Amino acid sequence: MIDTITKQPTAGLIGQLAQPSAAYKRSARLAVAGLLGFVLGYFTLAAFFLWNAWRLGHTALHADDAGRLWLLVGCNVFFGLFMLKSLFFVRQAMPAGLTEVTAKEMPRLFAFLHELADAAGAPRAHRVFLSNRVNAAVFYDISLLNLLLPSRKNLEIGLPLVNALPLGELRAVLAHEFGHFAQRSMAVGRWVYVAQQVAGHLVAQRDKFDSLLDWMARIDVRLRIFAWVLQLVVWSIRSLVEMAFRVVLLMQSALSREMELQADLVAVALTGSDALVHALHRLHAADDAWQRALQFAHNEAAQGCAVADVYAVQSLITRRMAAILDDDAYGRVPPVPAEAPARHRVFREQLGHPPRMWQSHPLNHEREENAKRHYVAAAIDGASAWSLFEQPAVLRERMSAALVGHPQPPLAPVPLPDTLQKVARLYRREQFNRRYCGIYFGRDIARHAACAADLRQPVPADVAYGATLYPATLRDDVRQLRALREEREQLQALVVGRTTARDGRVRLRGENCARRELPAALARTTRELEEVEERLRAHDLRCRGWHQAMARQLGGGWQEYLDGLLAVLHYAEHAAADVADAHGAAMNVVAVETAARRIGSDAILRVVTSANGLHRVLELVYRTASHLALDARLCRRLGAEEGCRELLGEFLLPPAQPDNLGSWLPAVGHWVEHTLNRLSALRSAALEQLLVAEALVARHARRGTVPQPAPAPTTVPAGYATLPPGAERPRRDKLDLWTRFLRADGWLPGGARLLVAASIVAVTLFAGLEQGTSTAPQGNRTDALNAAGSVVLVK
Repeated sequence: MIDTITKQPTAGLIGQLAQPSAAYKRSARLAVAGLLGFVLGYFTLAAFFLWNAWRLGHTALHADDAGRLWLLVGCNVFFGLFMLKSLFFVRQAMPAGLTEVTAKEMPRLFAFLHELADAAGAPRAHRVFLSNRVNAAVFYDISLLNLLLPSRKNLEIGLPLVNALPLGELRAVLAHEFGHFAQRSMAVGRWVYVAQQVAGHLVAQRDKFDSLLDWMARIDVRLRIFAWVLQLVVWSIRSLVEMAFRVVLLMQSALSREMELQADLVAVALTGSDALVHALHRLHAADDAWQRALQFAHNEAAQGCAVADVYAVQSLITRRMAAILDDDAYGRVPPVPAEAPARHRVFREQLGHPPRMWQSHPLNHEREENAKRHYVAAAIDGASAWSLFEQPAVLRERMSAALVGHPQPPLAPVPLPDTLQKVARLYRREQFNRRYCGIYFGRDIARHAACAADLRQPVPADVAYGATLYPATLRDDVRQLRALREEREQLQALVVGRTTARDGRVRLRGENCARRELPAALARTTRELEEVEERLRAHDLRCRGWHQAMARQLGGGWQEYLDGLLAVLHYAEHAAADVADAHGAAMNVVAVETAARRIGSDAILRVVTSANGLHRVLELVYRTASHLALDARLCRRLGAEEGCRELLGEFLLPPAQPDNLGSWLPAVGHWVEHTLNRLSALRSAALEQLLVAEALVARHARRGTVPQPAPAPTTVPAGYATLPPGAERPRRDKLDLWTRFLRADGWLPGGARLLVAASIVAVTLFAGLEQGTSTAPQGNRTDALNAAGSVVLVK
C-alpha cells in the first residue's frame, strides 16, 4: 500500500520516514534484554563456581578429613575457569582483505562521504576501507574494552560493487550504510558479536581442559567414572550456553531486520525510492560476473599472466552473460514507468522463504515494499561511480594485483586489450551463439544416455531439413526449462520444510495453494519439467542425427570425427557427475557421523569406508583419462598438447586411513576441485569442437562442397563409469534421535536437551551448596556446642 508520493528527496524527510517503528523499538528492547540476560546468567554461573570453590576451600582448611572437600574445590575451580577462559579469545572484527584509504589520498571520495553522512545526520566514518567484495558494510574495532566504551564505526566499500553500479545507486547504498551509522542500536550488534565469540569458543572449541579430562579417563580405570562425571557437567554447561545464545541470536536477528528496513528509509529520504531497489537488483549479476572474473584472473595467474584490471573483465562478462542468457534483466534494471511509478515492482515474492526467525536481513521484495510505501520520486545519476576516486585506473590496477598477492616469480603483465580480447573469445564461443537459442547453456547434453551411440538417431539426409534444426520457438522451451527448474527447486524446499510460506499458503501461478496440495503441485511441476527435457533431448537427437547423415555423405572421416567428439563429451559428463556424486556421498557420511561433535571408532571406520569409495572413483577417472586419445584440434582447444594425461596430471593421493583422516579430508577436497575443473574444461572443449565441426559439415552440405579430410578422431576407453540421472548414491538426510538430541535439532530434541542439561547443572550447584553447609569445620562445631552449654548453665 502506498501512503503518499513525494517528488524530491530531502534530508528533512529522514525525520519523517526513518522514525523507529513500534516493531523496531520492541525488537531493540527484546534484543537488549536477551543479551543482558545471557551475560548475567553466564557470569553468574561462572562466579558461583569460583565462589563455591572459595567457600569449600575455606571450610577444608579447618576440617579434619579435607581430601573430599579439596577435590570439590578443584572441580569448581575447573568449571569456573572453563567458562571464563573464553573471554581471552575475543578477537578484532576487522575483515580480511581490506585496504585503508585516507582523505589525503581520496579527497573526492571523502567529500562525498562527509556530505552524505551530514545529510543523514550520522557520524562520519572513523576509517574507510576498500575491498574486493561485492559489498558495502559498517564494522567496528571489537575488543572487550568496547563492551564498556563506544567504538567508532568503520566503512567498507567494495570496488566490484562500485564497478557494477552507477553513481546514483551507489549513493543510495552508502546512504543506507550511514543510516546504520546513526542507529544507536548498532551497539547491540557489537555486544552480540563479542558474546558470540565467547559462546562460540566455549561450545565449539576443544582445548586443554578437554584434553585434561581425556587424559584422566585414560590413566586409571578408577578415574574414568570421575572424569566422565566432569565431562557430563562440561557438556551440560556447553549445552545451556549454546541454547541460551540461540535465543539471543533470534532476538538479534529480529532487531537486525528492523534496522535494515530503517536504514533503507534513510536511503529513500536522500536518494528516492528507486535507487536502492535498483542497486539490490543489480547485486546478483554483479556477484555472478565478479566470481567469473575472479576465476579467469586466477586461471591466468596459474599460467604466469597478470590481469591488469579485473573490474574491466567483470564489466565485459556482465554484458556477455546477459546476451548468453538472453535475459534483459541480467545486470540491468527495467525503466521506471512514467505512469504510476509507485506501483512498479522489480522483485517478486518467492514461493517460500527460509524460517524468518534466523534471517538477519529482510527479503528483497519486503525491502522494496518498505521503500515504496512512502514513494519518493527522484532521478538516478547515471554517471560512473569511479568518478569518486582520484586516478581510478591506477587504483583498479593496484587492487587487481592484490587479488593474487605477491607470487614468485612475479607474473608477466598482459596489456588490458589483449586480456579483454581473450575474455571476449571465451564468451563468444560457438555454444553461446544466439542461433542455438541457449539450448547448450546450463544443461547436460549426454548425461541421460547409457552410451554415446544413444546420442543420435537416423534422420532423412535432406539438406533442407537442417535449416529447421534451431527454430525460434526453441527459445521458449529453454526459458520454460529454467522457469520450471526454479519452480521445482522452490517447491521441493517447501515440501521438505527447508522453507515456509508466510501465511501458510503459496501463491503458485496466480492461484493460492495450500500446504497439503504442495506434493501434488511438485509432482505436476516435475512432470512438466520432464516433458520439456524430453523435447529438448529429442531435439538434440535430431541435430546429432542430421549432422551425422551429412558427414556420412561428405566422407573424409567426418562421421567418425563427430562420433569421437560425442564419445568424449559423454565420458566427461559422466566422469564429472560420478566424481561429484561420490564426493557428495562421502561428505554426507562425514557430516552425519560428526554431527554429534564426538566420533567413535565405528563411525571412523564408516567415514574411512566412504572416503575410500571416493578415492576409488578418483583413481578410476585418472586411470581411464590416461587412455583417452584426443584429436589434435581438441587438444589445441584444451591447451593440452600431450592429451588428457597432461590435463589431469598424476593421481598421488593415498587411500584414507583412520590415522590420516584429519589431513586426508581437506586434501581430497582439493583433488576433487581440480578434477572437476579439468573435466569441465574437457566437456566444454568437446562440446565447442563438436558444434564447430557440425557447423562446418552443415556449411559444406548446403554449398555442395567437399571439406578437407577430418583429423584422426578422438577415442575413449572401452569401459568407464557412468552415472545416469536417478542412479546417484543414497544420502542420509535425517539424523537419529540421539544425534538430534545432542545437537538440539528440532523443538522436541532441543527441549529435551535443555531439560537434561539444566537438571545436571542444577544438581551440581545444589550438591556444592549442600556439601558446603553440611560439612562445617570441626572447631566451629565445638565452639557452638560450648556456647549452647553456657547458655543452659546461665539459665
